[in-house]
Amino acid sequence: MDELDPETSAEPAAEGLGKLHDLPLDAAIARRLIRDIVQGHYAPGQWIREQEVASRFGVSRTPVRNAFRQVARAGFIDVRPWRGAQVLELSPEDTRHVLDMLEVVYGAAMRIAAESVPERYFPTLDKMMRAGEDAAARNSMRDRIQVAFDIGRRLARWSGSQLAYDMVERVASLAQWQHRFFDFDVPAAAQRSLQLHRELIEAVKARRPEAAERAAREIVALSRSFLVPRIRLAAAERAAADGKPARKPRAPRKPREA
Repeated sequence: MDELDPETSAEPAAEGLGKLHDLPLDAAIARRLIRDIVQGHYAPGQWIREQEVASRFGVSRTPVRNAFRQVARAGFIDVRPWRGAQVLELSPEDTRHVLDMLEVVYGAAMRIAAESVPERYFPTLDKMMRAGEDAAARNSMRDRIQVAFDIGRRLARWSGSQLAYDMVERVASLAQWQHRFFDFDVPAAAQRSLQLHRELIEAVKARRPEAAERAAREIVALSRSFLVPRIRLAAAERAAADGKPARKPRAPRKPREA
């Protein structure tokens, strides 16, 4: 659908989907919504309305409805009939479970990457590593964390395994979303993270799958050791302010009977 001409129409121009245009429309919208949630454009508890999203991208409500289902399956929203979708807030226990899964998935994906990533990507890896070091030198925690997740995603994609990339993308997006609770950096942890990422990249370049998996697992374990206690503290602070006990983790849904 063509964008409206801002010079000739009073309606706002529909936002394009950029590099996602080659995906099915509902999948492209879902990817964009997940990115927006991860980047903090939608806060936990905030409502996302079908019509607002449809108007934003210049589409009907049908692909938006399908996109909502995909974002809900990814664990970011709860869809409510006739109301729209509400952004979820993961409990500390939910977050620990996400990071536990990421440790396994990331480790396996980096093992595959060390076996199969073409050498032509090695200079890009070195460039990304320098970007992470620069972010740490500037004390930009947000940029450093973004580079770390980008390295993992790129390696998973370059490995040639679509399954590995899809699994890393899904779990890593939830994990990156929870990193918003990092409101200060710990210099020793930042330097340890950089060291582990250097070890990961060197293991991939040297075709050492076991070392790559070990470094990847340690990267996630390091984040978990700081992130989960920080989220527990934030949950306790909110509960104290509201005069309510901290929210318990969501009970798993019962499987549907055949």
